[in-house]
Amino acid sequence: MKAELIDTIKKRYHRGWLLIVVDKMDESTTTPISGRVLSHSPHRDEVYHNLFSLRERRNILVEYSEDKLPQGDVAAFLEGL
Repeated sequence: MKAELIDTIKKRYHRGWLLIVVDKMDESTTTPISGRVLSHSPHRDEVYHNLFSLRERRNILVEYSEDKLPQGDVAAFLEGL
């Protein structure tokens, strides 16, 4: 699968959780620019299950496709899983 812009990926998966391997990042802001979808689901737990089954976790992004998270969800930023 070829890399796509993160915004393009988010538009394709309406109200879904995404597991993306990041191919390109803006180093000055550490903002992911493009990547490839490894997994997607409307259920956050499914995406996290897939995340923790990966052997290599560098340059991985877990993202919700909408600007507003589902009710009851919160965001946390972790480094070095």
